[in-house]
Amino acid sequence: MPTIKSRDDLKIELDKCGYSDVVDGKTSKTAVVQLPKGGDREGSLREIEKKLKKFGARYNPTGGQSSVGRTELTGSFYVECKIKGGGGSGAGSDITELAESAQCVYLAAKYNKKGDYSHKSLGAAKSSYDVSDTLKRINEKITDDWVESSKLGAAVIAKQFPNAGKNYVAHRGSSWVDSLENHWKLLNNEAGKPFTNLNKWSPADMYIVSSKGKTIDLTKAKTLVELNSMMLAAYKSKDIVGISLKKMRGTAQFKELNVNKNRTTYEFISSTTGLRGFFQSGDGYIMFNGGKAQFRKFGSTWQGELKGKNANMGKVSGGPVIGFVKEYFKKDMTPQRELSVADDATIDQFYEWYNACGDTPEMTKYDFYKEVKAKDMNWFVSKIMTAQLMAIVDNAPKKQKDAFTSGMVNYAASESILSGPYCKVY
Repeated sequence: MPTIKSRDDLKIELDKCGYSDVVDGKTSKTAVVQLPKGGDREGSLREIEKKLKKFGARYNPTGGQSSVGRTELTGSFYVECKIKGGGGSGAGSDITELAESAQCVYLAAKYNKKGDYSHKSLGAAKSSYDVSDTLKRINEKITDDWVESSKLGAAVIAKQFPNAGKNYVAHRGSSWVDSLENHWKLLNNEAGKPFTNLNKWSPADMYIVSSKGKTIDLTKAKTLVELNSMMLAAYKSKDIVGISLKKMRGTAQFKELNVNKNRTTYEFISSTTGLRGFFQSGDGYIMFNGGKAQFRKFGSTWQGELKGKNANMGKVSGGPVIGFVKEYFKKDMTPQRELSVADDATIDQFYEWYNACGDTPEMTKYDFYKEVKAKDMNWFVSKIMTAQLMAIVDNAPKKQKDAFTSGMVNYAASESILSGPYCKVY
């Protein structure tokens, strides 16, 4: 039997078989055939098995880390297939749906097929997942980095929530999820929209629901508080579990959030109406232990964006900011829509807020008027809303500042007192 002596020899043989796009794999004995989008990875590996039979080629559906396995040759040489230009963590909504659906499918295989992730096993576990994407697309289009993430996620979820006696079904974009989300929207509207979007209540990307959990009618909840109470009881009994997903590499971590009434507290450190000066930018900042919140116009609306030491912590829209000011400072903020015209009365109010801020230098009203008139309306709206907020914050007691900061940061992180229970796998 002839043998392959080097990876270059293997690549040459693959080229002879019609595979012209071949690159080096992670090991010195692995070659990777790159297929165009929509290519059949498993079919190609089986074809390579036939064409390189004289080199002892054998297709192994569970070999290596890829979801479709690899073709193995004598001398411990391997051929893998990948989709060229496959989606990564920033590939948009298409890969989001695909990856979240894949996590449900792989978890079902972990529960029912003891971690056998072959195409056959994924299909055989179909009674244990209900997802918005198709198994065909998952098998053909999910890339190896997401396969690794799905396997890691399945392992940690199954460890935290064993399937024994539960008969879990993993949901993503199913009618069960639609029913929950539609009822949440109804309750959120009736409560005066304390949340601007669903993710601030719960950023769960998927749910696992036990046979008992399936019988719990969450649409009977009359308020958000009641819905949270029902969700918390079902979470603690491990019958309905919301899971937020992040792409995993190498290892996976697990964290529970909003499973009791305790929330992280944050300390207000300082505030400024501009890191480079009041008129040099349209923003302002609140500094707190662990990060800072920047307030300005993002697009057409004024809001806050929170940044931690290593990553963004989320955004808080103008409505919730105004709500937190009302709750913690007992002050009514003038909304953006009423401050969108730079007339004399509005500039007078702007000047009053400017003087109430703790870090603004003294300035005559005339000089202030001239500076403001030289700016465009985007700066005007962004800065007047920011100055209004800072005027309130800077003149409040420290205890209120801390409470406001804690409420705002927890809201941005989907950990407010009204947020629902969930866990994060990352």
